[in-house]
Amino acid sequence: MAETKVLITGVAGFIGSNLLDYLLAQTDWSIHGIDNLSTGSLDNIKSQLKQTRFTFQEQRCSDLTTLQPYNYIFHLAALPRIQPSFEFVNEHINANLNESVHLLELMIRENYFPRIVYSSSSAIYGTPENIPTPETERIDCLSPYAFQKYEVEKYIELLATRYPLDYVSLRYFNPYGPRSFNSKNPFNAYSSVVGIFLNRKRNNQPLLVTGDGKQKRDFIHVQDLAKANYLAAIHTEKINGSFNIGKGSTISILELAQMISSDINFIPKREGEADITFADISRAREILKWEPEYLLSDFIKENLNEEFRTVDSKFI
Repeated sequence: MAETKVLITGVAGFIGSNLLDYLLAQTDWSIHGIDNLSTGSLDNIKSQLKQTRFTFQEQRCSDLTTLQPYNYIFHLAALPRIQPSFEFVNEHINANLNESVHLLELMIRENYFPRIVYSSSSAIYGTPENIPTPETERIDCLSPYAFQKYEVEKYIELLATRYPLDYVSLRYFNPYGPRSFNSKNPFNAYSSVVGIFLNRKRNNQPLLVTGDGKQKRDFIHVQDLAKANYLAAIHTEKINGSFNIGKGSTISILELAQMISSDINFIPKREGEADITFADISRAREILKWEPEYLLSDFIKENLNEEFRTVDSKFI
């Protein structure tokens, strides 16, 4: 049987490095990872660099000249921060749109179409009308970042009407887990409010809650995201569609803060962020046979050195 070879873009980031760990543990695949280290860190993959089945190269997607070696492409490379995307607009367009389109152009140029699993975002829904939110929800991008994620989805969809693209778009809700926060990099990819709160707690700093804290989020553990990526890649049939990847539950930011600390300060609400994220994950359950397993409360317990604070919620 031929060796399965895969590419992970953004492999040194939060989600990319956790996906790498998952695939090395669950498969015998040969994995090549690239990252330009603009937001990722070699520390995230340092323990895996000795693995014979993993190779790493510091480069951008646009530096790639062929995709011929690979059976699957996991495309995670991005600058996925909502607020900085308003300020550094061209930088985000280049990183989030142009780098992604380069991969599609390589496929077309080589007439070679490995399955691409694209890391999209629930941010494309804005503040949705339907709760929980299905994949058929209207698109209402509230930030340049969200718009760029949706643009890539549409480019893939449109090009697939002319070329035999094989793709799955995973719309992540609110990822958290190991390596989600890097204090050395304020633009760390996918910095989770969970990681930010835990870091401030460890440093005896008050937790900063935006607005009144009533905004709600659907938090999904990064290992559950990794599993979704894997199942999307190995699905036996061509899917060519999108899936919500969340826990399928929601809690408020204030509730989250109260789980971690009683020292809470409120700061002005930030524009461009949704009032609620709450995934309808029935499609991923049915087609991908995917089910989230990790609990937010367990992760917080593991990361606190004092008595765990509880909230009255069955959803965490």
